Amino acid sequence: MNQAYSPNGYGVPPQTGYGAYAAPAPGYGVPQYPGAMPMPMPMAQAGAKNPGLAVALELLGGFFAQTFGIGHLYAGNLGAGLGLMFGYWALTAINVVLCFVFVGFVTWPLTWLAFMILSSITASNAAKRANAKALGQAY
Repeated sequence: MNQAYSPNGYGVPPQTGYGAYAAPAPGYGVPQYPGAMPMPMPMAQAGAKNPGLAVALELLGGFFAQTFGIGHLYAGNLGAGLGLMFGYWALTAINVVLCFVFVGFVTWPLTWLAFMILSSITASNAAKRANAKALGQAY
């Protein structure tokens, strides 16, 4: 048998006849070190959603534009994003009317604070759920 140079310890396939190669022997091409496993795919791939960015979009949209749901839209959760957006605007309209009897001056900031906290938490979870779904994992 002809022993030739074999880089990285992969070995040489067996030869038959007049120098023609036969089918590779079982195990040929497998690294010669134990515990060899394929590298996992990195998370930074197209379509991966960053939970921190989803939270930032929720907070910035809510703080500067009184628009909640942007983080949900980023995470691909269209129904929840639009529901939060129009739901907050509907509650704001009710609170504006309640300001005429001074109750709205209490309920409006409380509504805004509740939306800031809850929509940020749910936007982060929506982004994590979208990543798990993209990888085929259960969340």
